[in-house]
Amino acid sequence: MKSPRAGMDVKNKLVVALDVTPARAKEIVSRTRDLAGIYKVGPVLWLEWGSECLKFFAGEGARVMIDFKFHDIPNTVKASLAALLRAPGSESIWGVTLHTLGGYAMLTTAVSERDAAAHRPMLFGVTVLTSLREKDLYRVGINRTVEAEVKKLAVLAEDAGLDGVVCSGDETAVIRKACGREFLTLVPGVRLDANPKKDLDQKRVVTPAAALAGGADYLIVGRDIYEAEDPRERLEALLGAAATAER
Repeated sequence: MKSPRAGMDVKNKLVVALDVTPARAKEIVSRTRDLAGIYKVGPVLWLEWGSECLKFFAGEGARVMIDFKFHDIPNTVKASLAALLRAPGSESIWGVTLHTLGGYAMLTTAVSERDAAAHRPMLFGVTVLTSLREKDLYRVGINRTVEAEVKKLAVLAEDAGLDGVVCSGDETAVIRKACGREFLTLVPGVRLDANPKKDLDQKRVVTPAAALAGGADYLIVGRDIYEAEDPRERLEALLGAAATAER
C-alpha cells in the first residue's frame, strides 16, 4: 500500500481521539466534521455507546479508527475482528489497532481475517505505549531501549502484513529506515504545547511540526481537542501548525 503522506490534505492526516461520553463525541463531531479526516474510538467511548456508534459515524460519512489494541490468543482476536467487521455501520471503520506483543501468529491471523472481510480496514500495530520509558520496559523484563524495542516490533508487524504501526514521533525515522517508506506510522501524543511535564501519563509527546518533520503519516490528537472549551478553534490551530510544517 502506498504511503498517503504526499499530496494529502493536512486534515486527512489528523486522527481526532474521542475518549469522551457519547454526548460530547456527538458535539465534537458536529463542530469539527469538515475539519477532521478521521475520528478515533477506544474503550472509553465504546463501553458507553457500544457498536451503535458505528452507525452514527457512517451516517456522518466519517472515517473511524477503532483503537481496541487487540492482544489475545489468535482465535479470540480472529473472532473479535470478525464481529467488529460484521457490525452495522462497520463500513465507517478506516483502521483497527492490535498490540504487536500479541505475536506473529496473532497478527497474521488478524490480517487473514481482515482480508476475508467484505470491508477491509487497515491494521496498525501498537509498539511501545507513549506512557512508557525505558525503566518501565526493564520492569517487565525487556532489556532494550525504547527505540530498539519499537524497531523490533515494527519489523514484526511489517513481516506479519500489517499496514503500519503506532509509535511516538521520536521513532518514525528508525521505523522508516527499518521498514521502508510505504509502511505507515501513526503518532499519538500530539500537542500544540508538547511538554511531557504537563501530562499525567504520556511521556513521549510531540508537536505537529516535529511529528511531520520526522516523517509521520498520521497524527493522533486527543486532549488538545476534547478538553478544549472550543474544540473547533483548537483543531483549527492544530491544522494551522501542521500546514505550516508541511510548507
